[in-house]
Amino acid sequence: MGSHKIPAEADRARRRHWQPWGTVSERSKQLITLIAPAFNEAANASELAEFFRQVRTSRPDVDFELIVVDDGSTDDTARLARAALADQDRVTVLSLSRRFGSHAALSAGLAHSAGDCAITVSTDIQEPVEVIGRFLDSWHAGHDLVWGVRATRADRRMVRNLVSRRFSPLFRKASGLDGYPAEGPSQALLSRAVIDVLNRLPERNRNLWALCAWLGFSQDTISFHQRPRQAGESKWTTADRLKLMTDSVVGFSAKPFNYALAFGALLGTGGLIAVALLLFLAPAGWALVLGAVIALAGIQLVVLGGLGLYVWRIAEDARARPLYVLREHGPPTQEVP
Repeated sequence: MGSHKIPAEADRARRRHWQPWGTVSERSKQLITLIAPAFNEAANASELAEFFRQVRTSRPDVDFELIVVDDGSTDDTARLARAALADQDRVTVLSLSRRFGSHAALSAGLAHSAGDCAITVSTDIQEPVEVIGRFLDSWHAGHDLVWGVRATRADRRMVRNLVSRRFSPLFRKASGLDGYPAEGPSQALLSRAVIDVLNRLPERNRNLWALCAWLGFSQDTISFHQRPRQAGESKWTTADRLKLMTDSVVGFSAKPFNYALAFGALLGTGGLIAVALLLFLAPAGWALVLGAVIALAGIQLVVLGGLGLYVWRIAEDARARPLYVLREHGPPTQEVP
């Protein structure tokens, strides 16, 4: 990561010498980008607009822009977001051509951000306004990547929370990404240095948070108590969670094959011992032999399926299809007179 030392230093220098709006060299205030991915969140458009107003009021020392990324919604999310935010300047609504997933939507927001740093927020606004100030304080202290983790969760579904809480520490251990929060990241602040590197990474099936942890840089963590949703339900399905878990493991760990190799060696050793014993004992019955064959076939299929997951993702990256497709790029609102 030595090649990233210069942009990181330049980013910290930009924090110390605040520069004006327009080009970086012309700004009098730092620009902070808020990125909100949205899928069928029309009911929360007004809540998002109110959150943006409160954030601006709470930190008049910096400028804010808001990028709402409509991830292929089938309701009026994009239209209602524009209407609710019509009185605010520096708001952009990106509409993707279909649902590409929240991490692809976040990547689209990062690619279009102009800020000195970016903070991800949920469209259902389950984070208190004060969290934004805490993110900025940590960034001003010199951290390039600030994780936001939930001290308490508003979602009371026990099985879903249990899976989420167990996966993150296991993934952290399997991947060797010590910077990945064991509690599981909910949102993050990314400095311009981190954003610029992320925008150059080619992965299509991505866990954006794992990529951030892989980059390194100076990191910090803040915790907050998650608020209940004001309207609607979470659109983050079990299938979404399973895909993210699969992408995470395939993208950052070879441990499944290490385990398969160890298990195969153990099984082979056991087979040799069994053959040696059969030389001195009566031959096994057909039921035992059939069971052993079926078990071995099942193990081979599991290993082959795991190998297929890796090969498929390699093929997807080799095709170099775009991570997302924009259906509509609404022009950013200008300064409100």
